Amino acid sequence: MSRRLCALLTAAVLPLLSTTVITGQAQADDHGPEVCAYHADQAGFAGDALIEAIAVGMTESDCRPDATHRNPNGQLDQGVYMIGAANGEVNPCYLNPSCNSEVAHDMYKAQGDSWLPKWKASYGTARYQRWLPVARQAAEPYLEPRIGRVGVLSGTTLLVKEGTLWEQWLNQRGDVARFEIDGNRIGVLTTGGEVLVKEGDLYAQWVPQLGGVKDFHLAGNRIGVLRTDGSLAVKEGTLWASWTEQTKGVVDFDLTPNRIGAVFGDGNASVKEGSLWDGWINQLPGAKGIELAGNRIGVLRQNGTLAVKDGTPYAYWTEQSGDVADFDLTPTRVGIVHSGGLLRVKDGDLYAGWVDQLEQAVDVELSGNRVGVRQSHGAFQVKEGTLWASWTNQAPSTSQGDLTHRR
Repeated sequence: MSRRLCALLTAAVLPLLSTTVITGQAQADDHGPEVCAYHADQAGFAGDALIEAIAVGMTESDCRPDATHRNPNGQLDQGVYMIGAANGEVNPCYLNPSCNSEVAHDMYKAQGDSWLPKWKASYGTARYQRWLPVARQAAEPYLEPRIGRVGVLSGTTLLVKEGTLWEQWLNQRGDVARFEIDGNRIGVLTTGGEVLVKEGDLYAQWVPQLGGVKDFHLAGNRIGVLRTDGSLAVKEGTLWASWTEQTKGVVDFDLTPNRIGAVFGDGNASVKEGSLWDGWINQLPGAKGIELAGNRIGVLRQNGTLAVKDGTPYAYWTEQSGDVADFDLTPTRVGIVHSGGLLRVKDGDLYAGWVDQLEQAVDVELSGNRVGVRQSHGAFQVKEGTLWASWTNQAPSTSQGDLTHRR
């Protein structure tokens, strides 16, 4: 959800008052320190402030997105950070962890990068102090500096650069069929069907993960692999963590730090939210592909239409476009490539207008304020900033490109 939409929805915020310390009332599984870590990081909290944000969220609501508490004065505190609505009514923004975290971040900045006075009932209390060790652990995957990486596959050779769009390439390895970059992790699927992942700088060593694989994804401290037999397995934690089998008959999948989405052979798309052992929730029939980003779920149907929802897995779908050949999502952007090669991106809520980008597009990649596109003649181009920024050509002949953004 965009900050513009959040701004519209936050008009009812009560002037900075202390909130009541409560435990969230929701029974959903999509809560806990990992939820706060992901959304606080996306909202802009970094370093010690990210750790504090997780501890404050746990103190306020156990990081439950749909927690509510009504104060004696009628104010209704809502969501992860118990943002108060002076009119006492439910505010959809506050019950969306992405939007709630963005509002909290704006209030934190308005108070001079301080949690006081708004969260004086939570910040620094004994309960807050007890949550700090848990918060540090949850924040760990996000504490590495995000300096921005761009990777391209030229033939079977993976090249990666980090920093600005004009940095030099560093050769990673030469037997790569496809790759993915996420945070300080880089993963490859070799031409022999084995997944390897490295963590840290670009000179880190590769750690073998699993063989017999046809696709994989990285998200936070999760690694997911789709085997050639259609079975899906995911691990969470270090590169040496154990695998947890998820399901079978999968043709496409994606994951985030707290969600897994799968498209099955019969065309049904399903999502699970929370732990690796939670149950699947049916989403849409007739699906071809699925993408997840923050609270967003996007499904590309077999007829080329794209639908996206923003919120819980039970939220309503918003139709985006037809004639879609490829797409990607972030918590604030949607990018599509039409079958004729036109790349279009929207920035903001799901009802925002499309902005034409360029022609001859084949694949689109989005991360933060970066847009990447591979064109039919093989060039991979990236822009950084607004949707009207200029393109920077990265490599002339590629079969895949991927990127992360700079913080």
